[in-house]
Amino acid sequence: MMKNVRLTIGLSLIVISFFACKSNSDVLRINNYSYQSVTSNLSGIPNFACFVDDKTGFIASLGKIGKTVDRGVSWRVDSITDVPIYSIFFVDENVGFAVGGQANCDGTGCTPIGSVVYKTINAGATWTKQIVPYTSSELHSVFFVNNQLGFAVGLGLQLKTTNGGITWVPFEFEYKGLMDKIAFVNSQTGFAMGLFGNVFKTVDQGQHWIKETNSSDGHIYDFCFASEQVGYAAGQKEIVKTIDGGNTWSVLPGSPSEIYFIHFADEKQGVAIGKGHYTGGDWGTWASAIYCTSDGGSTWQKEDNVKFGSVASFYSGKAGYSVINNATFKITMK
Repeated sequence: MMKNVRLTIGLSLIVISFFACKSNSDVLRINNYSYQSVTSNLSGIPNFACFVDDKTGFIASLGKIGKTVDRGVSWRVDSITDVPIYSIFFVDENVGFAVGGQANCDGTGCTPIGSVVYKTINAGATWTKQIVPYTSSELHSVFFVNNQLGFAVGLGLQLKTTNGGITWVPFEFEYKGLMDKIAFVNSQTGFAMGLFGNVFKTVDQGQHWIKETNSSDGHIYDFCFASEQVGYAAGQKEIVKTIDGGNTWSVLPGSPSEIYFIHFADEKQGVAIGKGHYTGGDWGTWASAIYCTSDGGSTWQKEDNVKFGSVASFYSGKAGYSVINNATFKITMK
C-alpha cells in the first residue's frame, strides 16, 4: 500500500514557462505564479524533495539521496541503500535525517521487507544508517521538533527519538495503518495523517495522540498549516480544511482530488499539485496539474498539463522547487 504515485511530467522540457491563474471572468486577477525551469543532470524519478534555502536542496529516490547547491542545475547523487527513501528533514544546516523502507503489497496484505533511518551530520556529504526497532516495515515521513526530539511514521510503524536520533523507540496511535506525513506547527502541537482520512493530533510534544474529526475518509497524502489555527489536507478525495487548530476538518466543496502536494503562503493563498487530465487509451498517462486559490480554498483555478509535478518543496512562504527527471522548476508565488 504505497502512496508514492508521484506524478512525473511528460517527456519534453521547457526552459522558461510562465502562467497566471485568473478568475473565470478574467476581470478579477488573482494570484500570479511564475515558473522557471533549468535542465539538470538528475536521472531517475524522485520520491521526495527538500529544499532548505534558495540554492540548497535534497531529493530522495530508490536507494539514493541527491544534493544540489546551485538551484537544481547539478546534483550529486549517492547510493546509500537498496530500498526507497521517502522523506528527508534537516534539523539545521548540517544535521539531517532520511527515512524509507519497502513492503510487497497485494490484495491479501503487505509483506514487509525493511525500514531504514539515515542521519547526516555534514550537510549530506555522508549518511550513516541508524539502528531502529521493528525494521520490517516502511517509514514515509520524518520530522524533528528540535535537535533532540524527532518522529517518524509509516506503514503501521511509529518511531520517536529524544536524543537526536541516537536511539529510537516506538510510540502508538489508535490506528495501525499507513500514515503518510507527520509535522508540527509549534513546539508542542503536531499532526500525523494518512489512510482513510485519519488525523491524529498531539498538544504535548507527542506524549499523547488524539484522533480528530474529519468529514472525509479519503487517503491524505499531504497537509500544511498556514497558521496555528488554519490548515489544509489533500489527497485521494477533496481537500479538507480546519479553522480550529486541527480539532475538526471539513471538506472544501469543489476542491480538487488526487492531490499529492499542497502549500499555503498564508491563510488565503495556496497551491495544490496533482493529477490533471488522462491522455486516454490503454497506454495513456495522467498529466500533472496545478490548482490555485486566493480565498482560502473556497474556489480553485486549474492549469492542466503543466511540465512539473508534485515532488515539490517550498523553502519559504512563496518560493520553492519542483524536481523531475532532468529538470528543476522554481515556483514563485507573487
